[in-house]
Amino acid sequence: MIMYDTMPFLDRHLTIFKQNEALVFISLATDGVKEFHLFYPNEQVTRATLPEIIDFQRYAAGEIVDLSQLKINYLTGTSFQRDIWRAMHEMLPNETLTYAQLAVRANHPTAIRAVASAVGKNPLTIINACHRILPKSGGIGKYRYGPEMKQRLRQLDQAMIASK
Repeated sequence: MIMYDTMPFLDRHLTIFKQNEALVFISLATDGVKEFHLFYPNEQVTRATLPEIIDFQRYAAGEIVDLSQLKINYLTGTSFQRDIWRAMHEMLPNETLTYAQLAVRANHPTAIRAVASAVGKNPLTIINACHRILPKSGGIGKYRYGPEMKQRLRQLDQAMIASK
């Protein structure tokens, strides 16, 4: 069974999903359960109080939180996608990468377009820091939840770094 919990987050909602003690999906959609089912239509979910939500409340408040220490797992994903997701997961809080740099870090240096696709399918937004992947041409780039949310997450990261 997959359990989920939700909270207000930066004028939106954050919904986390957990199975067997590991987070498996994070949504910033208005209806996180609906988004989860777009990714995993055959999975059943039930609402529960999940202790990890406290880490996200602290993160939203600008406190120093090491979200990379949360236990995670992937319900699906090709080995290529998992390589990309792991590379994002291992990024330092003060680090940004271009898609090309992420491709190199994930040992797929010529697969930049496929890397961008894998970033867009990241099931663990925030934890796998897709908001820190930027286009080589400059600017903020795309983000499943919009460029404004991507910028706000980057601002939270910067505030956390500054308070260290």
